[in-house]
Amino acid sequence: MLRRLVAAGVSLSGSYRPLHALASRLFGGFVLAFHDIEVDRFRELVCALRPSEPVHLGELVGRLERGASTKGLFAITVDDGVRDTVQSLSAVASLMQWPVTFFLPTRYLDTSDGMPFQWLDKVLAVLPTGRLDLPSGEVLLRTDAERSRWTQRVRSLMRTRPVEEYEPLIQELVNYAVDKEWMSRQRDRPPSPISWEEVTKLSSDPAIRFESHGVTHTAVSALSAERLAWELRESQQKISQCTNRACRHFCYPYGDPESIGDVAPGLVATYYDSAVTMSRGRVERRDRFLMPRIPIYSRDNPAVTRLKVVTV
Repeated sequence: MLRRLVAAGVSLSGSYRPLHALASRLFGGFVLAFHDIEVDRFRELVCALRPSEPVHLGELVGRLERGASTKGLFAITVDDGVRDTVQSLSAVASLMQWPVTFFLPTRYLDTSDGMPFQWLDKVLAVLPTGRLDLPSGEVLLRTDAERSRWTQRVRSLMRTRPVEEYEPLIQELVNYAVDKEWMSRQRDRPPSPISWEEVTKLSSDPAIRFESHGVTHTAVSALSAERLAWELRESQQKISQCTNRACRHFCYPYGDPESIGDVAPGLVATYYDSAVTMSRGRVERRDRFLMPRIPIYSRDNPAVTRLKVVTV
């Protein structure tokens, strides 16, 4: 509530443009990070950032590399490759000629099975309050505090550990919920990914780019150097083949410092021109392989979006 009041004050007072001009002059352009968002809200929030101009992520990165100004420019990025999101946002981007980059986790597109974090969100929505006796042990969800602690523990595993350490637990919980008829694997499955055929078709649009979100959407800090190098090469080659364009930009799964670690950025630099995080900030004088982004959500209105852009 306080953020919305402050945001409204900034917009209504006419402070946004001078604050934005100052932030642009001092800290350069920025990168927006979207996930699932309704198409009308997406259009509304991007329009709210005028007179700033959207450009391709590659152009923003190229300017940083050359030491050229990024003032007044921003890139639009969208994570995870969810079909409905990619389709609807691509249509708007094409109509408005807004360059947009979609980051794809390639195994999700290959299998359509859903990623562990998607299954976790689905099963958490149906789990009742109480004690669950799973084959691997009990899960205590008797109070809001217990539910919160358990959820935080699993999400922490996802941000720091190999997928083999948490996916079996999530699938065991899904199987338990299905057996109890709290959910259906078909009715309640995660959203479908964009197909590779659609990726190829959309790539012919000059406004649309597809780049890498890895293969398995595993936190890179949890991968060995050999496994990470494989994910970087494998996803890059697959996307390049389907788009007929070089895949030159990487998005760290989860994107926080703990999930990235100290080693990955150097290895990513071997294969890519840039890598984006979920750390907030603008791009001037930033490491191209630890580029900050500004996360934007459906709950954000135009005033809140403007406030985020001027206060990073």
